[in-house]
Amino acid sequence: MNTFSRRLLIWTRLALGFVLLLAAIVWATFRVKGLTVIRVDRTTIELMRSPAVLDQPAATPAPEQLPRNIVVFIADGLGFSHLAAARAAHHGIDGPAAWDRFPVTGWHRASPAGGFLTDSAASATALATGMTTGNGMVGVDTAGRPRTTLFERATELGYRTGIVTDSYVWDATPAAFVTHTESRNNAAEILRQLGETSLDVLFGELKNVGEGEVPDWDATVALLQRRFEVVGPEPVGLDELLAAADPPVAPAAGAPVAAIFEEDQLTDLESTPTLPLLVRAALDRLKPGPFVLMVESEEPDSASHRMDLDRLLRGMQAIEATLDVVLDFADQHGDTLVVFTSDHETGGLVVSVSDSSNRSLRALWATSSHTGVSVPVMAIGPASELFAGSRANWQLGRLLAGLLRTQEPADAADSESADTTVPELTDSEQSAPQ
Repeated sequence: MNTFSRRLLIWTRLALGFVLLLAAIVWATFRVKGLTVIRVDRTTIELMRSPAVLDQPAATPAPEQLPRNIVVFIADGLGFSHLAAARAAHHGIDGPAAWDRFPVTGWHRASPAGGFLTDSAASATALATGMTTGNGMVGVDTAGRPRTTLFERATELGYRTGIVTDSYVWDATPAAFVTHTESRNNAAEILRQLGETSLDVLFGELKNVGEGEVPDWDATVALLQRRFEVVGPEPVGLDELLAAADPPVAPAAGAPVAAIFEEDQLTDLESTPTLPLLVRAALDRLKPGPFVLMVESEEPDSASHRMDLDRLLRGMQAIEATLDVVLDFADQHGDTLVVFTSDHETGGLVVSVSDSSNRSLRALWATSSHTGVSVPVMAIGPASELFAGSRANWQLGRLLAGLLRTQEPADAADSESADTTVPELTDSEQSAPQ
């Protein structure tokens, strides 16, 4: 064998060894992540939507069975496996968790218009308006037309409204309930519209303050002050808010108030303040109602994007503590409906075991992005039975809208003459999702 042939043989063996090594790395990666690779012929798969299902009207209970107050709690990025991981870590395999207090359970499918994987903007818009839209779009349909939201309809019918989030106030989920824009990144426009809403409570963080198109702190406060008395992030202002101090130290009872905090100031139960404290303060300011309150925890989504199990479990502790606050309120006020759900699942989380003892748990992440699996829906209170079973996210939005009724002022709420007419969707809103 001449020199050239020997070199060729050596290089061939090296190349083959490299290919085998690469294949082993790929195989090991998928095995560790707990994935099964499936080859799909995309020419044979189409996303189908049934017209018969799309036009199905939302069921509505009798007027006397409608709730006076509605709390919608959205755990961003939460899936069934997130619940399983939190239960096992915090309570043991069969230990009771806060969500076990819900007597009604179901799930919903979250997809945007014309696709399979949703983002928070499209899914929150579906929940807030009962209409599907494209990813990145907030409170508008696929043509960019504003759609009436749950909060806007509630305000027209005499409800007070509030938003509490551990994310930033102009983030996609809170924005979808009260603003309208073709891009979730339009921070200045969303903040401008927040200052022109009829919200009574707005608690949350700010993000990327003064960067790019995001207004700086003073400009943000000025926009919000068009509607709200603004407090925070100074501890004095927050403590007075939580203690419900009398004016002029704290916002007057009934006055619209916004408490804003620095980026990542609200993350878990070690934060100052915490999400459950803020929700308790919001309920104190909104009661006795009627009111609609949207609570959001961003932590499942943020932790799952980072594949960070420790952060996820800390966030789930805050969610459980917040659920206890809301559910205790509902127990004390039997006319309050609480709906706990998610906008989509993030991470493709799988809860498994790490050894043959079958007791040491481990978390396997399929992705750092969103997935298309169905997500939990849980409910308690008047009309909660309607939330059992399976539906699309936009159907859940229509169901919520159908539970609103014309409200008398608080001092006349118990009058027999109160109008309990259930609002109907307009002709344009009755059309099938975009």
